[in-house]
Amino acid sequence: MSYAPFLAAAFVLWPVMGLLGGQGYAPLLGLAALPALALARPKLPPAPYAVLAVLFVGWAAFTETWSPASKGLISGSLTGGDFAVKAASLRIALVVLLGILAVAGALRIRQGGAQISTRVMLGGFAVQALLVTASAFFAGPVLVAIYGDDPFRVNEGVQNVGRNANAFALALPVLAAYLGARPGMMWKAAALALVLVSLVACQLVDSQAAVIGVVFMALAMALVWLFPRMGYRWLFGMLAAYVAVAPIALGVLLSSLEKAGVMLPGSFQSRAWSWHVVIGKITEAPFTGHGLAASSTWRETYADHPEWLARLPDFWAGFPVVPGHPHNMALQIWAETGAIGAVLAALSLVALAFRLPRPGDLRADVRFAIAGVAGVAASLFSFAYSALDAAFWASLVLVAVAIILLSKRERASL
Repeated sequence: MSYAPFLAAAFVLWPVMGLLGGQGYAPLLGLAALPALALARPKLPPAPYAVLAVLFVGWAAFTETWSPASKGLISGSLTGGDFAVKAASLRIALVVLLGILAVAGALRIRQGGAQISTRVMLGGFAVQALLVTASAFFAGPVLVAIYGDDPFRVNEGVQNVGRNANAFALALPVLAAYLGARPGMMWKAAALALVLVSLVACQLVDSQAAVIGVVFMALAMALVWLFPRMGYRWLFGMLAAYVAVAPIALGVLLSSLEKAGVMLPGSFQSRAWSWHVVIGKITEAPFTGHGLAASSTWRETYADHPEWLARLPDFWAGFPVVPGHPHNMALQIWAETGAIGAVLAALSLVALAFRLPRPGDLRADVRFAIAGVAGVAASLFSFAYSALDAAFWASLVLVAVAIILLSKRERASL
């Protein structure tokens, strides 16, 4: 029995989950991973990066014991229809477990055993590309037709469109690398056109994290092109360093911007102020952190910072400076799991950098797909999601599985 058809079925649903706002990626990972129970076999000893990642998740789960946001393991009941998993640590642990199963199952697919499944996966990503492009031009009237005049419902729809663009940004490097590695200038032009159209579409739907992600994707691909021996070590090493020194690096950057009197545009300025508050919280519990999901309990408003409120309309006074989470996972890891969690997360990235083959030893499509996904993920990691967003992590795992599928497909020497 091959695992590839099960993955193909999951990627058929990939664009559907994106269209619905991306919250279905975690259940989709579950559906994709469960068949791997019959196929996946653990390799001993486990890879160092996997051990460190599990240690990080374990430590993060432990911090929930002193988190002010802790709500217990579960609430409600199945019979009452209000059953819910309240423990953030359990949700993330489940994603990690399912991710390990899915990756292990994909790695066991024999070489050449994913020819059709890879085409289905690429087709799912192509459908999502069309949906994101269409939403850039027709989202307005479609959302009004679906949600009517209710501004809150329309805003929910707008957020779903943005999340779909973010999810596609993760898939874009796989699709672009596949096209760009095909022989002939026509395919390389098609890959470039896809990237440019995607960039414009993400800008039109106002997904700045996706726009920056596409730029980071290009830079990461250029890095492994310039350094075919050490490119991955440089790339993941820089990501590890970013996590390790985020409070210091971002603190210096924010202070420099303030001294220079620079006012960032729109949501970027609100994020900068949020990061100011979070960095202050980090100094209160630098080693162990405030506990998982603690940032969701910080109710400080702009009224508490009159110097910031003076630059904003008066109705901002009651808005929380940290809106549920910092919108920067590196700072959130520091704030909620402390230096211990940040060091474990950084070390797992370093271990991954040394585990990956040299870029030049991989086929061109696989080589650039890995780099591009890392670049996009760095942007979403820095500007978009909470570190506890199970849907984001599930989508990232599924894209990693897509790259494994791509590597299992036999094609002409590239």
